[in-house]
Amino acid sequence: MIKSRAIVLHRYAYSDSSWIVKALTEECGIVSFIVKGGKRKESPFKGALDPLALSEVVFRENPNAELLFVKEATLLDWHKDMRDDLLKTAKAQVMTEIVLRYAPAGVPLEGEFSLLENALAALDAPADSDSANPSTAKIPPSNVFAQWLLDICDLWGYTLDMHTCSRCGLPIEGAPADFHPETGAFVCKSCLGIETPRARKETLDGFYALRTGQGAIAHPEFTENALLAYLRNHIGFLREINSLKFLNEARKLFPAT
Repeated sequence: MIKSRAIVLHRYAYSDSSWIVKALTEECGIVSFIVKGGKRKESPFKGALDPLALSEVVFRENPNAELLFVKEATLLDWHKDMRDDLLKTAKAQVMTEIVLRYAPAGVPLEGEFSLLENALAALDAPADSDSANPSTAKIPPSNVFAQWLLDICDLWGYTLDMHTCSRCGLPIEGAPADFHPETGAFVCKSCLGIETPRARKETLDGFYALRTGQGAIAHPEFTENALLAYLRNHIGFLREINSLKFLNEARKLFPAT
């Protein structure tokens, strides 16, 4: 039997009364559960296996089975404040879908679990409160998704060097003058010269905020999209990230947040 904390990544119907749940566990990586009777009102798993929930699950590991049975599931954090914010929820869904589709399969994923747990906690924390978690205490809500993308790139071996100009090799002073998402190259003002930058000023200012760790990103959607484009160029994104459509619709309702 395995007891592990788990973040629910996805859930879909298996029958009129049951669910298939895909979760990122702290001990075993991504695991698929069959939850019989999970739709019933009297289900002992109610809330604990909802998408984006952080729970403690007990299950029997079986390397020969694709679907495992959950014996116990205890809800630790439902992230209520995050769920009350449509844009935050949309960003959380994109993060969980990227992990589900592209994280390595069949191996423990302690780094991915820690990054996702901290990101969800930061999105759930009220903007004017001090988080009990030192990893999220100083992250402005508008920076969380971009910071998670930056960290997941680093974890998966696609580290971005935001400190050095890709042309001259010297440290970049202030905000970078340009960014190329297909290569991850940053360019300083001296090397850019009179060229027209490909990246928007809002994107570059966002990278500066991430690099210095000072201040909230004023227009996070531009920096987020640049990081998504960079990740797409390396991973391939062979399958569409469906939750991006929801995120783009939410951005229209809540611009510049």
